[in-house]
Amino acid sequence: MSTSYREERRLDRKAEREEDRRDRLAEAEATRTAALAQAEADRIRDEARAEQQRKDEEARQEEARRVRAERKREKARRKTERKKARAELFAKLGKEGDTVGALVVMACGIVPALYFQLRALNGEDLPGIISLCLAVMLEAGAWVATVSGERAKREGRPVGRFRVVMWACATFAAVINYSHAPGPSGGWLAWVLAAASYAGVFFWEVRGWGRHGTKGTRTKAQRKEARRRRRHDRKRRRRFPAVYARYTDILTAHPYGSVDREKAWADAWQDTHGAELAVTAGVIAHRGEADKALAAAHGVGVETLMVEQLLGDVFGSDGGDDGPAARRSGKGPNGGPSKGGRTAKTLGRKGKQAIGRLTGRTAPKVPNKPLDEAHLERVRSLADVLPGGAEDLSVSNVRMAIGGGNTRYAMQLRDAVKAERKNR
Repeated sequence: MSTSYREERRLDRKAEREEDRRDRLAEAEATRTAALAQAEADRIRDEARAEQQRKDEEARQEEARRVRAERKREKARRKTERKKARAELFAKLGKEGDTVGALVVMACGIVPALYFQLRALNGEDLPGIISLCLAVMLEAGAWVATVSGERAKREGRPVGRFRVVMWACATFAAVINYSHAPGPSGGWLAWVLAAASYAGVFFWEVRGWGRHGTKGTRTKAQRKEARRRRRHDRKRRRRFPAVYARYTDILTAHPYGSVDREKAWADAWQDTHGAELAVTAGVIAHRGEADKALAAAHGVGVETLMVEQLLGDVFGSDGGDDGPAARRSGKGPNGGPSKGGRTAKTLGRKGKQAIGRLTGRTAPKVPNKPLDEAHLERVRSLADVLPGGAEDLSVSNVRMAIGGGNTRYAMQLRDAVKAERKNR
Protein backbone atom coordinates (compact mmCIF):
# COMPACT_ATOMS: atom_id res chain seq x y z
CA MET A 1 0.00 0.00 0.00
CA SER A 2 2.87 2.33 0.80
CA THR A 3 4.32 1.50 -2.58
CA SER A 4 1.10 2.48 -4.29
CA TYR A 5 0.98 5.77 -2.37
CA ARG A 6 4.48 6.69 -3.37
CA GLU A 7 3.70 5.86 -6.94
CA GLU A 8 0.67 8.09 -6.90
CA ARG A 9 2.68 10.88 -5.38
CA ARG A 10 5.31 10.51 -8.05
CA LEU A 11 2.70 10.58 -10.74
CA ASP A 12 1.07 13.64 -9.18
CA ARG A 13 4.40 15.48 -9.06
CA LYS A 14 5.04 14.49 -12.64
CA ALA A 15 1.62 15.76 -13.64
CA GLU A 16 2.25 19.03 -11.79
CA ARG A 17 5.61 19.45 -13.49
CA GLU A 18 3.98 18.79 -16.85
CA GLU A 19 1.26 21.32 -16.09
CA ASP A 20 3.85 23.89 -14.98
CA ARG A 21 5.76 23.29 -18.18
CA ARG A 22 2.63 23.79 -20.26
CA ASP A 23 1.83 26.96 -18.31
CA ARG A 24 5.31 28.32 -18.92
CA LEU A 25 5.03 27.44 -22.59
CA ALA A 26 1.62 29.19 -22.75
CA GLU A 27 3.01 32.25 -20.97
CA ALA A 28 6.01 32.29 -23.28
CA GLU A 29 3.71 31.99 -26.30
CA ALA A 30 1.48 34.75 -24.97
CA THR A 31 4.48 36.97 -24.33
CA ARG A 32 5.82 36.29 -27.82
CA THR A 33 2.40 36.95 -29.36
CA ALA A 34 2.06 40.20 -27.43
CA ALA A 35 5.55 41.23 -28.49
CA LEU A 36 4.71 40.44 -32.11
CA ALA A 37 1.43 42.37 -31.86
CA GLN A 38 3.21 45.36 -30.31
CA ALA A 39 5.85 45.24 -32.99
CA GLU A 40 3.19 45.10 -35.68
CA ALA A 41 1.35 48.02 -34.07
CA ASP A 42 4.58 50.01 -33.89
CA ARG A 43 5.26 49.20 -37.53
CA ILE A 44 1.78 50.30 -38.59
CA ARG A 45 2.07 53.49 -36.54
CA ASP A 46 5.47 54.27 -38.03
CA GLU A 47 4.13 53.64 -41.51
CA ALA A 48 1.08 55.88 -40.85
CA ARG A 49 3.32 58.61 -39.47
CA ALA A 50 5.60 58.34 -42.48
CA GLU A 51 2.60 58.42 -44.83
CA GLN A 52 1.20 61.49 -43.06
CA GLN A 53 4.56 63.21 -43.25
CA ARG A 54 4.72 62.40 -46.94
CA LYS A 55 1.22 63.82 -47.50
CA ASP A 56 2.05 66.94 -45.48
CA GLU A 57 5.18 67.47 -47.52
CA GLU A 58 3.25 67.02 -50.76
CA ALA A 59 0.61 69.48 -49.51
CA ARG A 60 3.31 72.02 -48.60
CA GLN A 61 4.90 71.63 -52.00
CA GLU A 62 1.53 71.95 -53.72
CA GLU A 63 0.73 75.10 -51.70
CA ALA A 64 4.14 76.53 -52.57
CA ARG A 65 3.51 75.79 -56.26
CA ARG A 66 0.05 77.37 -56.04
CA VAL A 67 1.43 80.50 -54.36
CA ARG A 68 4.16 80.80 -56.97
CA ALA A 69 1.64 80.33 -59.79
CA GLU A 70 -0.72 82.92 -58.20
CA ARG A 71 2.11 85.40 -57.85
CA LYS A 72 3.10 84.79 -61.43
CA ARG A 73 -0.47 85.31 -62.63
CA GLU A 74 -0.85 88.46 -60.51
CA LYS A 75 2.41 89.82 -61.88
CA ALA A 76 1.30 89.07 -65.42
CA ARG A 77 -2.11 90.69 -64.74
CA ARG A 78 -0.54 93.85 -63.34
CA LYS A 79 1.83 93.96 -66.29
CA THR A 80 -1.10 93.60 -68.69
CA GLU A 81 -3.07 96.30 -66.87
CA ARG A 82 -0.10 98.67 -66.97
CA LYS A 83 0.36 97.96 -70.66
CA LYS A 84 -3.35 98.53 -71.30
CA ALA A 85 -3.34 101.75 -69.26
CA ARG A 86 -0.34 103.04 -71.21
CA ALA A 87 -2.02 102.12 -74.50
CA GLU A 88 -5.24 103.87 -73.43
CA LEU A 89 -3.26 106.94 -72.32
CA PHE A 90 -1.40 107.12 -75.60
CA ALA A 91 -4.63 106.58 -77.54
CA LYS A 92 -6.34 109.32 -75.54
CA LEU A 93 -3.40 111.66 -76.01
CA GLY A 94 -3.52 110.88 -79.71
CA LYS A 95 -7.22 111.72 -79.84
CA GLU A 96 -6.85 114.73 -77.52
CA GLY A 97 -3.75 116.20 -79.13
CA ASP A 98 -5.61 119.45 -79.74
CA THR A 99 -6.56 119.60 -76.05
CA VAL A 100 -2.95 119.06 -74.97
CA GLY A 101 -1.78 121.77 -77.36
CA ALA A 102 -4.49 124.16 -76.15
CA LEU A 103 -3.48 123.55 -72.51
CA VAL A 104 0.17 124.29 -73.36
CA VAL A 105 -0.85 127.53 -75.07
CA MET A 106 -3.06 128.42 -72.12
CA ALA A 107 -0.20 127.94 -69.64
CA CYS A 108 2.22 129.90 -71.80
CA GLY A 109 -0.29 132.74 -72.15
CA ILE A 110 -1.36 132.87 -68.49
CA VAL A 111 2.14 133.19 -67.01
CA PRO A 112 3.28 136.38 -68.81
CA ALA A 113 -0.21 137.91 -68.72
CA LEU A 114 -0.45 137.33 -64.98
CA TYR A 115 3.07 138.69 -64.40
CA PHE A 116 2.50 141.97 -66.22
CA GLN A 117 -0.94 142.39 -64.65
CA LEU A 118 0.73 142.13 -61.23
CA ARG A 119 3.29 144.75 -62.27
CA ALA A 120 0.58 147.07 -63.52
CA LEU A 121 -1.50 146.71 -60.35
CA ASN A 122 1.52 147.06 -58.08
CA GLY A 123 2.36 150.29 -59.89
CA GLU A 124 -0.86 151.73 -58.51
CA ASP A 125 0.49 151.41 -54.96
CA LEU A 126 -1.85 148.53 -54.10
CA PRO A 127 -0.82 145.96 -51.48
CA GLY A 128 0.76 142.85 -52.99
CA ILE A 129 -2.02 140.51 -51.86
CA ILE A 130 -4.65 142.81 -53.40
CA SER A 131 -2.80 142.95 -56.70
CA LEU A 132 -2.43 139.16 -56.72
CA CYS A 133 -6.13 138.60 -55.99
CA LEU A 134 -7.24 140.99 -58.73
CA ALA A 135 -4.90 139.48 -61.34
CA VAL A 136 -5.93 135.91 -60.46
CA MET A 137 -9.60 136.96 -60.48
CA LEU A 138 -9.36 138.16 -64.08
CA GLU A 139 -7.54 135.08 -65.36
CA ALA A 140 -9.52 132.59 -63.29
CA GLY A 141 -12.82 134.21 -64.25
CA ALA A 142 -12.05 133.69 -67.92
CA TRP A 143 -11.24 130.02 -67.35
CA VAL A 144 -14.29 129.40 -65.17
CA ALA A 145 -16.45 130.64 -68.04
CA THR A 146 -14.40 128.57 -70.52
CA VAL A 147 -14.77 125.31 -68.59
CA SER A 148 -18.47 125.96 -67.89
CA GLY A 149 -19.08 126.60 -71.57
CA GLU A 150 -17.30 123.37 -72.48
CA ARG A 151 -19.50 121.40 -70.08
CA ALA A 152 -22.64 123.09 -71.39
CA LYS A 153 -21.62 122.19 -74.96
CA ARG A 154 -21.14 118.53 -74.00
CA GLU A 155 -24.56 118.45 -72.36
CA GLY A 156 -26.25 120.16 -75.28
CA ARG A 157 -27.08 123.38 -73.40
CA PRO A 158 -26.66 126.91 -74.84
CA VAL A 159 -23.10 128.24 -74.50
CA GLY A 160 -23.52 131.83 -75.72
CA ARG A 161 -23.61 133.45 -72.27
CA PHE A 162 -20.51 131.55 -71.16
CA ARG A 163 -18.62 132.79 -74.21
CA VAL A 164 -19.67 136.38 -73.49
CA VAL A 165 -18.29 136.15 -69.93
CA MET A 166 -15.12 134.41 -71.14
CA TRP A 167 -14.29 137.04 -73.77
CA ALA A 168 -15.26 139.90 -71.44
CA CYS A 169 -12.78 138.75 -68.78
CA ALA A 170 -10.07 138.14 -71.39
CA THR A 171 -10.68 141.61 -72.92
CA PHE A 172 -10.45 143.30 -69.52
CA ALA A 173 -7.11 141.60 -68.82
CA ALA A 174 -5.85 142.43 -72.34
CA VAL A 175 -6.66 146.13 -71.85
CA ILE A 176 -4.68 146.21 -68.60
CA ASN A 177 -1.68 144.51 -70.21
CA TYR A 178 -1.83 146.74 -73.29
CA SER A 179 -2.10 149.99 -71.34
CA HIS A 180 0.61 149.10 -68.79
CA ALA A 181 3.09 147.31 -71.04
CA PRO A 182 6.72 148.38 -70.63
CA GLY A 183 8.26 150.37 -73.48
CA PRO A 184 6.60 152.92 -75.74
CA SER A 185 2.84 153.22 -75.60
CA GLY A 186 1.19 151.15 -78.31
CA GLY A 187 4.44 149.41 -79.17
CA TRP A 188 4.75 145.83 -80.34
CA LEU A 189 5.28 144.55 -76.78
CA ALA A 190 1.92 146.02 -75.72
CA TRP A 191 0.22 144.14 -78.54
CA VAL A 192 2.03 140.92 -77.64
CA LEU A 193 0.95 141.18 -74.00
CA ALA A 194 -2.63 141.95 -75.01
CA ALA A 195 -2.59 138.91 -77.31
CA ALA A 196 -1.25 136.79 -74.43
CA SER A 197 -4.44 137.46 -72.49
CA TYR A 198 -6.48 136.34 -75.50
CA ALA A 199 -4.29 133.39 -76.52
CA GLY A 200 -5.59 130.80 -74.10
CA VAL A 201 -9.33 131.32 -74.68
CA PHE A 202 -8.79 131.82 -78.42
CA PHE A 203 -6.95 128.55 -78.95
CA TRP A 204 -9.45 126.73 -76.69
CA GLU A 205 -12.16 128.00 -79.02
CA VAL A 206 -10.10 126.82 -82.01
CA ARG A 207 -9.95 123.40 -80.39
CA GLY A 208 -13.74 123.35 -80.08
CA TRP A 209 -14.39 124.32 -83.71
CA GLY A 210 -13.56 120.81 -84.88
CA ARG A 211 -15.77 119.20 -82.23
CA HIS A 212 -19.15 120.62 -83.14
CA GLY A 213 -21.75 118.12 -84.18
CA THR A 214 -20.63 115.36 -81.80
CA LYS A 215 -23.13 113.06 -80.13
CA GLY A 216 -23.10 115.19 -76.98
CA THR A 217 -24.36 118.26 -78.92
CA ARG A 218 -28.11 118.54 -79.30
CA THR A 219 -29.85 120.29 -82.14
CA LYS A 220 -31.82 123.49 -81.69
CA ALA A 221 -35.09 121.56 -81.91
CA GLN A 222 -33.90 119.15 -79.22
CA ARG A 223 -32.91 122.01 -76.91
CA LYS A 224 -36.29 123.65 -77.50
CA GLU A 225 -38.06 120.40 -76.64
CA ALA A 226 -35.94 120.04 -73.49
CA ARG A 227 -36.93 123.57 -72.39
CA ARG A 228 -40.60 122.75 -72.92
CA ARG A 229 -40.24 119.61 -70.84
CA ARG A 230 -38.57 121.55 -68.02
CA ARG A 231 -41.33 124.18 -68.07
CA HIS A 232 -43.98 121.45 -68.03
CA ASP A 233 -42.25 119.79 -65.09
CA ARG A 234 -42.13 123.09 -63.16
CA LYS A 235 -45.85 123.66 -63.82
CA ARG A 236 -46.63 120.20 -62.49
CA ARG A 237 -44.55 120.83 -59.36
CA ARG A 238 -46.25 124.16 -58.63
CA ARG A 239 -49.81 123.16 -59.58
CA PHE A 240 -49.95 119.68 -57.99
CA PRO A 241 -47.43 119.60 -55.10
CA ALA A 242 -48.94 116.52 -53.41
CA VAL A 243 -48.97 114.50 -56.66
CA TYR A 244 -45.45 115.72 -57.47
CA ALA A 245 -44.17 114.58 -54.08
CA ARG A 246 -45.63 111.09 -54.64
CA TYR A 247 -44.22 111.12 -58.21
CA THR A 248 -40.76 111.89 -56.82
CA ASP A 249 -41.12 109.08 -54.27
CA ILE A 250 -41.93 106.57 -57.02
CA LEU A 251 -38.96 107.60 -59.17
CA THR A 252 -36.61 107.61 -56.18
CA ALA A 253 -37.75 104.22 -54.87
CA HIS A 254 -37.13 102.42 -58.17
CA PRO A 255 -33.72 101.93 -59.81
CA TYR A 256 -32.74 104.87 -61.98
CA GLY A 257 -34.30 104.73 -65.43
CA SER A 258 -36.33 101.57 -64.74
CA VAL A 259 -39.69 103.41 -64.53
CA ASP A 260 -41.21 105.51 -67.31
CA ARG A 261 -41.66 109.05 -65.97
CA GLU A 262 -45.14 109.54 -67.43
CA LYS A 263 -46.29 106.18 -66.04
CA ALA A 264 -44.88 107.21 -62.65
CA TRP A 265 -46.88 110.45 -62.87
CA ALA A 266 -50.08 108.56 -63.73
CA ASP A 267 -49.49 106.18 -60.79
CA ALA A 268 -48.82 109.13 -58.47
CA TRP A 269 -52.09 110.78 -59.56
CA GLN A 270 -53.98 107.53 -58.98
CA ASP A 271 -52.39 107.14 -55.52
CA THR A 272 -53.17 110.75 -54.54
CA HIS A 273 -56.64 111.29 -56.06
CA GLY A 274 -57.83 107.72 -56.63
CA ALA A 275 -58.92 108.52 -60.18
CA GLU A 276 -57.58 108.74 -63.72
CA LEU A 277 -55.34 111.61 -64.84
CA ALA A 278 -56.78 115.13 -64.49
CA VAL A 279 -59.74 113.81 -62.44
CA THR A 280 -60.21 114.67 -58.76
CA ALA A 281 -63.06 114.34 -56.31
CA GLY A 282 -63.91 118.01 -56.93
CA VAL A 283 -64.03 117.42 -60.69
CA ILE A 284 -66.37 114.47 -60.21
CA ALA A 285 -68.57 116.56 -57.94
CA HIS A 286 -68.74 119.35 -60.53
CA ARG A 287 -69.60 116.83 -63.24
CA GLY A 288 -72.45 115.57 -61.12
CA GLU A 289 -73.73 119.09 -60.61
CA ALA A 290 -73.44 119.73 -64.36
CA ASP A 291 -75.43 116.58 -65.14
CA LYS A 292 -78.12 117.67 -62.71
CA ALA A 293 -78.27 121.10 -64.27
CA LEU A 294 -78.46 119.62 -67.79
CA ALA A 295 -81.19 117.18 -66.78
CA ALA A 296 -83.15 120.00 -65.12
CA ALA A 297 -82.80 122.14 -68.26
CA HIS A 298 -84.29 119.33 -70.36
CA GLY A 299 -86.98 118.59 -67.82
CA VAL A 300 -85.91 114.99 -67.22
CA GLY A 301 -84.06 113.12 -64.50
CA VAL A 302 -80.39 112.32 -64.42
CA GLU A 303 -81.24 108.64 -64.71
CA THR A 304 -82.83 109.29 -68.10
CA LEU A 305 -79.60 110.80 -69.31
CA MET A 306 -77.72 107.74 -68.03
CA VAL A 307 -80.11 105.40 -69.87
CA GLU A 308 -79.48 107.38 -73.05
CA GLN A 309 -75.72 107.13 -72.59
CA LEU A 310 -75.99 103.41 -71.94
CA LEU A 311 -78.00 102.90 -75.12
CA GLY A 312 -75.35 104.80 -77.04
CA ASP A 313 -72.68 102.52 -75.58
CA VAL A 314 -74.73 99.41 -76.39
CA PHE A 315 -75.46 100.28 -80.02
CA GLY A 316 -72.19 102.05 -80.85
CA SER A 317 -71.62 105.11 -82.96
CA ASP A 318 -73.72 103.78 -85.86
CA GLY A 319 -76.83 103.12 -83.80
CA GLY A 320 -79.10 100.16 -83.22
CA ASP A 321 -81.22 98.37 -85.80
CA ASP A 322 -82.08 101.24 -88.12
CA GLY A 323 -80.93 104.63 -86.94
CA PRO A 324 -78.24 106.74 -85.31
CA ALA A 325 -76.99 106.09 -81.82
CA ALA A 326 -78.92 107.41 -78.85
CA ARG A 327 -76.96 110.56 -77.94
CA ARG A 328 -77.67 113.85 -76.30
CA SER A 329 -78.86 116.41 -78.82
CA GLY A 330 -79.43 120.12 -78.76
CA LYS A 331 -83.21 119.53 -78.51
CA GLY A 332 -83.06 117.52 -75.32
CA PRO A 333 -82.35 113.97 -74.16
CA ASN A 334 -83.10 111.25 -76.65
CA GLY A 335 -86.25 109.48 -75.77
CA GLY A 336 -87.38 112.46 -73.68
CA PRO A 337 -90.19 114.89 -74.30
CA SER A 338 -88.37 116.82 -77.06
CA LYS A 339 -89.20 116.12 -80.67
CA GLY A 340 -85.65 115.41 -81.77
CA GLY A 341 -85.01 112.40 -79.57
CA ARG A 342 -85.50 108.71 -80.27
CA THR A 343 -87.86 106.66 -78.17
CA ALA A 344 -87.31 103.12 -77.04
CA LYS A 345 -89.86 102.04 -79.66
CA THR A 346 -87.69 103.24 -82.55
CA LEU A 347 -84.68 101.32 -81.24
CA GLY A 348 -86.18 97.98 -82.12
CA ARG A 349 -85.83 94.72 -80.22
CA LYS A 350 -82.28 95.47 -78.94
CA GLY A 351 -83.36 98.79 -77.45
CA LYS A 352 -86.25 97.11 -75.65
CA GLN A 353 -83.87 94.50 -74.25
CA ALA A 354 -81.48 97.21 -73.02
CA ILE A 355 -84.32 99.10 -71.29
CA GLY A 356 -85.57 95.82 -69.88
CA ARG A 357 -82.17 95.23 -68.29
CA LEU A 358 -82.25 98.72 -66.77
CA THR A 359 -85.73 98.31 -65.35
CA GLY A 360 -84.91 94.92 -63.88
CA ARG A 361 -87.15 92.71 -66.01
CA THR A 362 -84.27 90.40 -66.86
CA ALA A 363 -82.35 90.89 -63.61
CA PRO A 364 -83.25 87.52 -62.00
CA LYS A 365 -81.21 85.77 -64.72
CA VAL A 366 -78.06 87.82 -63.99
CA PRO A 367 -76.55 87.67 -60.46
CA ASN A 368 -75.55 90.98 -58.87
CA LYS A 369 -71.84 91.79 -59.10
CA PRO A 370 -70.08 91.88 -55.68
CA LEU A 371 -69.21 95.42 -54.64
CA ASP A 372 -65.48 96.20 -54.78
CA GLU A 373 -64.24 97.75 -51.53
CA ALA A 374 -61.97 100.11 -53.48
CA HIS A 375 -64.97 101.35 -55.46
CA LEU A 376 -66.91 101.82 -52.24
CA GLU A 377 -64.08 103.93 -50.83
CA ARG A 378 -64.10 106.14 -53.91
CA VAL A 379 -67.85 106.66 -53.69
CA ARG A 380 -67.55 107.45 -49.95
CA SER A 381 -64.85 110.04 -50.76
CA LEU A 382 -67.14 111.50 -53.43
CA ALA A 383 -69.99 111.74 -50.93
CA ASP A 384 -67.70 113.61 -48.51
CA VAL A 385 -67.02 116.40 -51.04
CA LEU A 386 -70.56 116.75 -52.43
CA PRO A 387 -72.54 119.67 -50.96
CA GLY A 388 -75.46 117.43 -50.05
CA GLY A 389 -73.35 114.45 -48.99
CA ALA A 390 -74.65 111.01 -49.94
CA GLU A 391 -77.98 112.49 -51.02
CA ASP A 392 -76.25 114.10 -54.04
CA LEU A 393 -74.83 110.78 -55.25
CA SER A 394 -76.06 109.80 -58.69
CA VAL A 395 -75.33 107.01 -61.10
CA SER A 396 -73.49 109.49 -63.29
CA ASN A 397 -71.03 110.81 -60.74
CA VAL A 398 -70.58 107.33 -59.22
CA ARG A 399 -69.59 105.95 -62.62
CA MET A 400 -67.17 108.83 -63.05
CA ALA A 401 -65.67 108.13 -59.64
CA ILE A 402 -65.00 104.47 -60.41
CA GLY A 403 -63.88 105.11 -63.98
CA GLY A 404 -66.97 103.83 -65.78
CA GLY A 405 -68.70 100.48 -65.57
CA ASN A 406 -72.13 98.87 -65.56
CA THR A 407 -75.00 101.21 -64.68
CA ARG A 408 -76.67 98.70 -62.35
CA TYR A 409 -73.35 98.23 -60.54
CA ALA A 410 -73.06 102.01 -60.11
CA MET A 411 -76.60 102.08 -58.73
CA GLN A 412 -75.68 99.36 -56.23
CA LEU A 413 -72.64 101.37 -55.09
CA ARG A 414 -74.75 104.51 -54.74
CA ASP A 415 -77.46 102.75 -52.76
CA ALA A 416 -74.91 101.01 -50.52
CA VAL A 417 -73.21 104.28 -49.54
CA LYS A 418 -76.54 106.02 -49.03
CA ALA A 419 -77.64 103.18 -46.76
CA GLU A 420 -74.41 103.42 -44.78
CA ARG A 421 -74.83 107.17 -44.24
CA LYS A 422 -78.51 106.78 -43.34
CA ASN A 423 -77.78 104.10 -40.71
CA ARG A 424 -75.14 106.15 -38.94
